[in-house]
Amino acid sequence: MNLYFECNMGAAGDMLASALFELFDNRAELLDELNALALPDTKIEYEAAEGEISGAHLHIIIGGHEETPDHHHDGHSHHHGRSLDEVYKIIDLLNTNSEVKENAKAVYLIVAEAEAMAHGAPVGEVHFHELGMLDAIADVTISAYLINKLSPQRILASPINVGNGTVKCAHGVLPVPAPATANILLGVPYYKSDIQTELCTPTGAAIIKYYADEFVEAPLLSSVKSIGIGVGTKKLERPNIVRAFLFDDGCITELSCNVDDMTGEETAFACEIMMKEGALDCFVTPILMKKGRPAYMLTVLCSNTDCERFSELIFKHTTTLGIRKYTPSRYTLDREINESAGVQIKRSHGFGTTKEKIEFEDLKALALEKNISIFEARQELEKKD
Repeated sequence: MNLYFECNMGAAGDMLASALFELFDNRAELLDELNALALPDTKIEYEAAEGEISGAHLHIIIGGHEETPDHHHDGHSHHHGRSLDEVYKIIDLLNTNSEVKENAKAVYLIVAEAEAMAHGAPVGEVHFHELGMLDAIADVTISAYLINKLSPQRILASPINVGNGTVKCAHGVLPVPAPATANILLGVPYYKSDIQTELCTPTGAAIIKYYADEFVEAPLLSSVKSIGIGVGTKKLERPNIVRAFLFDDGCITELSCNVDDMTGEETAFACEIMMKEGALDCFVTPILMKKGRPAYMLTVLCSNTDCERFSELIFKHTTTLGIRKYTPSRYTLDREINESAGVQIKRSHGFGTTKEKIEFEDLKALALEKNISIFEARQELEKKD
């Protein structure tokens, strides 16, 4: 499964968190999970926002105060508030796993480094005002938690609309994008529009920059599983939303190359790497090259969004100097894994047919346990089923 952020109306931390939240069906339970993170002095509430385009909005309530767009900038200062290390301590105390914490800290470090660059100060001297800091921590942590829960294979994002005009913050009236936001967006495709307001906040920019594997105008959303819409608090002439798409890439890329100077063991190792890295399939075909040289053709099937990554892996783990790329379409059966009689059953169905197969590792475990053949183990399990 892949995740795509559509940032045609910018990227704010609360909107990204809200869009991710709406990708889930069990929202009441999920809201309890988010509040169980135990963000200090923070209560998270969910509202089904209705308007020209309906979506979700997560209200971040800190000490009884509602998050507002201005807090994203009013929260940064050099003279009072909490340091980055103190922010890290808050994140470390949250009730979540280490991966979520490390990702949240990494996003916050991007913000701190950008602020330090903007003000010509060391990162350690950047301080965050308590209210604005807790708002941003909530946005970052919720986003990190939900992305971890979704566990997408790839995360893509569109170029970011930053808006236009000026933004008022603790340091005065600044051009859009504000200096810290512009620093975060170095290397990230963004553009200005005719909307005279700030659409991309430092927190939102940092979340997108940290998580996005690639920036594309729009991937081929051939099999969208869910769409989440995060609604912002600013009232604009266009719907103020960020959309998150959870999708399968139905089209695939086939990468192949010929190698005549690798051993069988080396080629097999390359195949193992490809499968471990998430290839849809990888196989080797014996071939005969010019002058009668025996060789192998390595073929890797991957999603379209993964072709560059697998090209890099093929160049790294083989001796090839070139890779052929094809984009075939394909027909596939819908697949699911169910448990029956203590074993996993792989079921595939579609196009008027249904197929079932017992998970081989379960067959193997039974055969070893009872000292019987694979064939006898299969017969025994089929009788139980």
